[in-house]
Order: sequence, then C-alpha cells, then structure tokens
Amino acid sequence: MKSTLSALTAPHRLFTVRPDISAEDALSHASELLRCATSTAYEAADNLYGAQRDHAMSVMHLVEMAQAMVNGLLDRKQVECAR
Repeated sequence: MKSTLSALTAPHRLFTVRPDISAEDALSHASELLRCATSTAYEAADNLYGAQRDHAMSVMHLVEMAQAMVNGLLDRKQVECAR
C-alpha cells in the first residue's frame, strides 16, 4: 500500500523511521507499539456498548493479528541467529 503521507518530504513528516534502523529493531519497536494499541483497545472496549464496542473489539483483533505476524518474524529471526 502506498500512503499519501509517504510522499511528503522528511521536514514535513511528524514521524520518520531512522534509515539506519535494522529490520529486527524496527519489528521489535512495532511489536511494542502494537502491544500498547491492544491495551488501549481493550480499555476502550470495556467502556463501550453495542456497535461501538463491536468496533473497538474488531480493532483489537486486527491489532492482535498484526502483532502475531510481527512477533512471528522476530521469533524466526531469533531461530536463524541461533543456528
């Protein structure tokens, strides 16, 4: 997916990824961000009802799936490094 935000030049971005960050470090940071997003979604869902709660729970599920993929890649990388 190509985001219109990625077309912005660096001085106009609010957040950038260091060009020298390793894939493993980037995945590790992404995993932590996703863990925080899951926690936030859980907290939000606890205070909602009906369709709003369903939406929050859906977001939580999507974030958990993304976190599982990131953590799977990190686990695979650790196994490869251990060989």
